[in-house]
Amino acid sequence: MANKRSKEEETNTKNKKSVKKKKSAMREALKFVAGTSACVGAGALLGAAHYFYMFSMKPVRHDKSRDKDPSERPYVRGRRWMNEHPEREDWYAMTEDGLHIHANFIPSPAPEGEHRYAICVHGYSDTSESVGQYAQHYRDHYGMNVLLPDLRGHGKSEGTYVGYGYHDRLDIILWIDKILERDPEAAIILHGISMGAATVMMTTGEKLPSNVKACVEDAGYDTAIGEFIEVYNNLEQKPPVPAEVIMPLLRAVSLVEAGYDLKKAAPIEAVQRSVTPTLFIHGEADSFIPCRMMKNLFEAASCQKMCMLMPGAEHVMSVCVDPERYWAKVDTFLGTVAPALTVCKD
Repeated sequence: MANKRSKEEETNTKNKKSVKKKKSAMREALKFVAGTSACVGAGALLGAAHYFYMFSMKPVRHDKSRDKDPSERPYVRGRRWMNEHPEREDWYAMTEDGLHIHANFIPSPAPEGEHRYAICVHGYSDTSESVGQYAQHYRDHYGMNVLLPDLRGHGKSEGTYVGYGYHDRLDIILWIDKILERDPEAAIILHGISMGAATVMMTTGEKLPSNVKACVEDAGYDTAIGEFIEVYNNLEQKPPVPAEVIMPLLRAVSLVEAGYDLKKAAPIEAVQRSVTPTLFIHGEADSFIPCRMMKNLFEAASCQKMCMLMPGAEHVMSVCVDPERYWAKVDTFLGTVAPALTVCKD
């Protein structure tokens, strides 16, 4: 028991270190507010909000130094799997606002899996390769085709701002349409982590073809504004400017610079409209996006639904803390809501 407890404590320590690194640009951007005590007047506050916009809503690249953390090994293996896969294809699409977006496609290894697809969606400040371990499971375990999109502004996709799921939801619908052009008989599952989870939830809030059978969201927020406030209010050095003052100004800057109101990046509103069966997953130790947000989402969802809280798991680490339990829950969920997707299970 002592050895088991020691290993669990070591795993939790590693996970906590990993998450501290993951609170990258968004958390760092918030720290600038600590210097706004000298700001006087609306002009200075608006300038501060614009500065915050530049750091929190401008795409940033994956910090490869994080890959050295032992807790990141499952993600690193997934990145390698996607990038080195001999059958990987580059797919491209054009958005309604004229952006070229990119996705990686890896076909099913089995003829009987040819009509089954998993779309795996990455999170903030990363690219499609970060969901490689999820895609690998869907392909190797279920025999599915897998599509791993780069969200706008990330990876090989064009874009100058982070969408937090709002415009991204329409981009995912483009990828769904592209799959259906290739295969009208396709049965599709959406699986997203963090901001990717918010994206797939917002996608299910739209009118989707019946080919979309299920959705798995892992560590998503209920609203983008709520998540911004959460991080802001948990800074070690409490800023002198209340979140209630900065956030409306940030919304205004976002509307001008990115063309959308951050308040509309609200998965909790989307799941109220959704008819797509959804599995909600969250780590109980998530200090970045608190697990109460999953509870809010689950209670609000009008669709067929299941949920799982993973003990000891920090942000997007549930699959690493206990992969057997994680995928067993996905198995149970799919077997209940979309058994056709599990036909090729090994």
